[in-house]
Amino acid sequence: MPLKRAKQACLHCHRRRIRCDVLQQQPCSNCVTQEVPCEVGVSRRGKYPRKKTTKTSLESSSATIQPPPQSHSQLLPLPDLTSPTTITSTNASTLPISARQIVNDSTVFLGESSPLTSVMDPTQPPKLQYPLPDRLAPSSTRDDAVRLHQVQQAAQLESSGALSFPPDATINALLQAYFRWFHPCFPIVDRAAVFRARTNTPARTGVSSIPPLLLQSMLFIGVSLCDDQTFAKTEFPVRYRAKFLFYSRAKAIYEADAEASPIVKLQALFMLSFWRGGPSEERDVRYWLGIAISLAQKRGMHMMSQFSPPPREKKLWKRIWWALYTRDQQSAAALGLPPRIRDEDGDVEMLYPDDILDEESVENDIYGPQKRQDLVYPVEMAKLARLLRTIVSTQYLHHQQPDLATRNSLNKQLCLWESHLPVELRLDHVSPDSLFLTGLLHMTYQNLYILLHRRTFLDPTPHDSGQIALDAATKSTRILEDLLSHHLVQHAPPHLITHAFSTLCIHTIHHRRNSGTMRTLAEHRARLCLLSLEELQKSWDLENWVLHLFFRGLDDRTAESLRRMSESHVDHQETQGPNVTPGDATTIVAAPDNLPTGPPASSGEMFMPMAQDDWYGWVPWEDQADALNLQNLEFLYRFL
Repeated sequence: MPLKRAKQACLHCHRRRIRCDVLQQQPCSNCVTQEVPCEVGVSRRGKYPRKKTTKTSLESSSATIQPPPQSHSQLLPLPDLTSPTTITSTNASTLPISARQIVNDSTVFLGESSPLTSVMDPTQPPKLQYPLPDRLAPSSTRDDAVRLHQVQQAAQLESSGALSFPPDATINALLQAYFRWFHPCFPIVDRAAVFRARTNTPARTGVSSIPPLLLQSMLFIGVSLCDDQTFAKTEFPVRYRAKFLFYSRAKAIYEADAEASPIVKLQALFMLSFWRGGPSEERDVRYWLGIAISLAQKRGMHMMSQFSPPPREKKLWKRIWWALYTRDQQSAAALGLPPRIRDEDGDVEMLYPDDILDEESVENDIYGPQKRQDLVYPVEMAKLARLLRTIVSTQYLHHQQPDLATRNSLNKQLCLWESHLPVELRLDHVSPDSLFLTGLLHMTYQNLYILLHRRTFLDPTPHDSGQIALDAATKSTRILEDLLSHHLVQHAPPHLITHAFSTLCIHTIHHRRNSGTMRTLAEHRARLCLLSLEELQKSWDLENWVLHLFFRGLDDRTAESLRRMSESHVDHQETQGPNVTPGDATTIVAAPDNLPTGPPASSGEMFMPMAQDDWYGWVPWEDQADALNLQNLEFLYRFL
């Protein structure tokens, strides 16, 4: 007769796989014989985490947000504001394998070149998403050291103020600026989900059910783009300090790995890419965008057509992907660096207005209504981003030799894009309500002409004088004048900095080549560009030394002519809030007491050439007639 298995064994006997009599006596006989401590472990049978039963309707589950934890320090996964739909157990069985897997965060994407694909069952459809074991899930804390580290990180975030937020009135004002100026350009969050999360914030705790990483990032964008009157009502003394506050908090939360949702991380990383540090700062736009793009590709976003996620989640994925694509192409072209996203690596279909349309309307002054131009602007910007990619790859790669036929072909593509433009975004149908997005779109469009014909404008040939670049710069200046007259430039995304500076360079060269009326007109247009850059400085902190280098590249006569603009213009003071001393400001994460308050206060300081500095020797130019050449322009172009 086989021996009966003991119902329980002490830890020592369990490790040695020997029979234990700890239920009859303790210490057990084996431990007494071996003279070792006899400890009884706690059984984990039946105590593994079970999946919660989901609702039986996709529609009902999308409208549900889980209650928030009592404290942000608990570091538990907060409600996913990004993909509010879930697959039910009933519906999942009827979907393809890849569709069932993509809705679960506990999956890993492996492309077709992975060796794992070679051992899969050839009779089954190709699979690119593979489930992870529960013990490897993002929320798993299978190691005591990991759990201890999480507790320590939570305590550190609490003590540093990274999980602190301003009063509700300030949050609402900054969120209003976010949804008015940023969200129409980059609709990467679910407006209705954010509204529900803010509405469901329990009064007893005051803890928002928006993930802290996402909320701090949104507040960083909001405080950058809000108008001066709104900022004056906040408790912050200087806008630059407020931006650094929210940026530092979001960065600290991300680097502590306190957020489990990959989509929330993607959204926050995209927003952090709008931080404009110094020229030597490593965590710049390319740093944050690179992490975001890598995370998106790791999730398989670039192969979206291979999966069948729920419609609402698919729309969100497309919006995030095309926002990453657009910003990646813009920043790469401005910096003269290769883009991280290549068209040949993915198969994401183009955006459509239905992808941007809110499935739930939000009747609230903070989150604002969705307008028709909000639906078509991101679509058209994505199309222009693809054209930008083509222009750079055919005109500016070192192994490419630009030719007239290629430029003519690209000209036709640009004209074709304009001919199919929706009426809501046409300049001849612009209204005060649609001027902001229409102006931004056409500034981007005209900048593509400047980029395409800039070389021939700087070095004309018998077949191409580059007149198209000058015409595009003239049209861009008219748009800037309209945006300035309606006080809209300050709220524009940072790619307008590149467009305004590119336009400024064209007008400056035209100014030097001409005399009389043409010279006066060019000077006037250049001044408008400088005024636009001054307005953009309120939001995005222009690197002033780049503009000083710009003036260094001019001959004395041209520099003096443009400099009169800054001398006659009213000095611009950095926006101030109420009478609050820097010591009264909210604690800034890892911020020293001597934190710089941002760019110089006056426009005169901003645009006046400086005395020779340590950096002056970086650029081998002198104040001579041909100083502002192609190489100098491209050097400056990299930093704006």
